[in-house]
Amino acid sequence: MRMSLPALALASSGALVAGLLVGAAPAVAEPRVTVPLPTVEAIPGSTIFTGALQKLGPRGYLEREYAVTVTDPQVYSYVGESTETTVTPAAEGNYRSRFIVRMPSDPAKFNGRVLVEMMNTTALVDLDVAWEQAHEYLMRDGWAYVGVTVQQTGIRALSGFKRQPDRYTNLGLNLMTPTAAADPTNGGRDPSIAWDLTSQVGALLAREGTTSPLAGYDVESVFLTGQSQMAGYAVTYVNAIHPRHQVFDGFLVAYRGTRATNLQYAAPVDGVVPSTSGSVAQRRIAAGGAPVINLQTETDPPGSPSGDDSAVWRPDADEPTDRFRLWEVAGSSHNDRHGAEQALGVLSRDFGLSFAPACDWKGAMGVNDFTMRFAWHSALEGLAAWHEVGTAPASVKRITRVDGDVARDSRGNARGGLRLSRIDVPVATYGPFSTGGLFCNLTGWQKAFSQAALQRLYPTTADYVSEVRAAAQADVAAGILLSEDAATLVKLAARGPLAEAKTIKKY
Repeated sequence: MRMSLPALALASSGALVAGLLVGAAPAVAEPRVTVPLPTVEAIPGSTIFTGALQKLGPRGYLEREYAVTVTDPQVYSYVGESTETTVTPAAEGNYRSRFIVRMPSDPAKFNGRVLVEMMNTTALVDLDVAWEQAHEYLMRDGWAYVGVTVQQTGIRALSGFKRQPDRYTNLGLNLMTPTAAADPTNGGRDPSIAWDLTSQVGALLAREGTTSPLAGYDVESVFLTGQSQMAGYAVTYVNAIHPRHQVFDGFLVAYRGTRATNLQYAAPVDGVVPSTSGSVAQRRIAAGGAPVINLQTETDPPGSPSGDDSAVWRPDADEPTDRFRLWEVAGSSHNDRHGAEQALGVLSRDFGLSFAPACDWKGAMGVNDFTMRFAWHSALEGLAAWHEVGTAPASVKRITRVDGDVARDSRGNARGGLRLSRIDVPVATYGPFSTGGLFCNLTGWQKAFSQAALQRLYPTTADYVSEVRAAAQADVAAGILLSEDAATLVKLAARGPLAEAKTIKKY
């Protein structure tokens, strides 16, 4: 079994060795090889909606786009409040979508791992949130990335592609069943076809057939992720679809709320779409033995782990039939500066966004600049190592809450949780929510400590760097930070605490 250098480092970490060792990764169940494969056709040209903002060539990467036709899709329904499902054939239709592949140009540089993302359409266009947060790590370690359009909302946005308006015009893309198509207001969110689309794309990649975009690459592990709105899709996929199809080797569910996505279109009742995937069982992540890491920010979800929402704050598990970690990252917000700037870059370049969101960061506050991306890196590496060599990731304390509110220390930062150096060697107070509309609200805020306070905490830059280095090294030993990212944090710290604390009010 292949093991990357970062995985070797993690496996040798004292904290991780102290975790559960379950031996070799469990064999992939038979359904993976019986899931129908879709038909794929390359979409010519390199000007892609939601194409990478980064220059891939110098990093040894290439990017391609494909139209995909789903083969004989099923429509799924839960049986009551259980996670058992029934299926009926989808109404006849040419269900087609598209996906993007980013992979090493040289197959020899491929590490065998594929990350499949159900792209997020909260902004009414596809956004590759996992790539935004983790591209540095993915390219550094040699992963392949696949972003799939799983909603009609994303397909509709393709018609507004300003860089090449006719690119998607004649491809016949459609993910709406007839009942959803009859509902112009809510039909674009019809999830019915998303499940088999995702499974078939995953199976195509895993089975390395001649029609796979990764034909000639040695694929060993395929993982699925969804963030925010798409975390609801990921929860439903894990609970309802994975037991049937067994396509993916593990799941990274990021920034989830308390709900799970409906399995199929549901007609609105009094203007509200009912939740048909609402029981505790249907919202409690349980992948039957495939490893799952639920990566949460301080924003997600608001509230207290009690009542029905205990399904979200479920306990960690190391059983052969239940492997789960919840990592709540103290100091982080749902849509931090790093991710927001990239999202705005894609929207401006591809969709003609002519304005920056008018968020209101009051007084000395600015955009939350917490380094959440490093938690993404360690979560992905930990998930892969859990599947490939059976080494369980670290189990970390949950964020401390009192009567539903996050408990805060004397500097205003959250207590408990997964704590990276910027929360343990702080230069600012980090808040999960800001004011303004949805985008602004979820971006959070950051308020720098005063110059006098920083001087008291860190008399010299060398003092600050020393503390950051010690905290980062401890995080590496604990299995929650990769060594390359620890080096980056120390390098950033060398700018000094004043520069680290600086707040940004505009993107």
